[in-house]
Amino acid sequence: MKWRTKLTSWVFSALIVLLAVGHALAEEDGKRLALIVGMSNYVVAGILPNASRDAEAFKTFLDDQGFEADLVLNTNRRGLAEALARFSRKIGPKDVALFYYAGHGMQLHGDNFLVATDARLESEFDVPAETMALSEIVNALEKRAKISLIFLDACRNNPLADRLNREVEGASRGGAIRGLAPIDTQGAGTLVAFAAESVQARKRHCAAKGSIRARQTVPSVARRAGR
Repeated sequence: MKWRTKLTSWVFSALIVLLAVGHALAEEDGKRLALIVGMSNYVVAGILPNASRDAEAFKTFLDDQGFEADLVLNTNRRGLAEALARFSRKIGPKDVALFYYAGHGMQLHGDNFLVATDARLESEFDVPAETMALSEIVNALEKRAKISLIFLDACRNNPLADRLNREVEGASRGGAIRGLAPIDTQGAGTLVAFAAESVQARKRHCAAKGSIRARQTVPSVARRAGR
C-alpha cells in the first residue's frame, strides 16, 4: 500500500495506539473519526512540501484502519475553524476522535497555536485571528469523545515566530517561540503525540520527520478504552 512508502515513525506510533484501543473498539458501537490537516502553501511563511504529502499518506493509512477520515489541505484560518466545527459535531461519547496536524506551529506566552496558511502575524494581537489555539482543539475532543488522539507534526523552523520575537517585548520571557510547549490534558482517555520532542527539538529541520514522543502513555489510553 502506498502509505507504507511515505510513513515511517508515524506508522509505528499510530499502530501502537490503534492496537491498544482496538479490542475495546471491536466491542463498542462507537465510531472511529479523524480530521487530518496538512498545511504546505503559506502566504508568508513559505512552502512546506512534506506537510500535505504526509497528511495525504496518513489519511490513506487511517482509511485502511477503518477510520472515517476527513482531509483538509492548505486552508486559511476560517477554513480550519469550519473544518474543526464540522468534525466536532460528528463526535459522540462512544467514539474515538483523532486529530492530525502537519504544518507550522508555535507557542506564545506558553500557549500553543497552529498556523493557518494566510497568517501574517505582524504583531501578537494578530495571533487569535490568524491561528488556532491548540488547547481549544484538545478541549473540544476531550469533551465529546471517549478516546482522543492528537498527532502533531508541527514545523519548528517558523519565520512567523521569528517575526513575532522581534515585535513582542520581553520575548525571551515567554514570547513567541518555535515549536510547541508541553500540553496539559484533562482526561485519561487522551493521548497527545509530537513528531519530535516539544521545544527542545525545535532546531530540527522541518523536512526531517522524527519519531513521535507521546505525552500520555498508551496503557492509560487502553484502560480508558476498556471502561
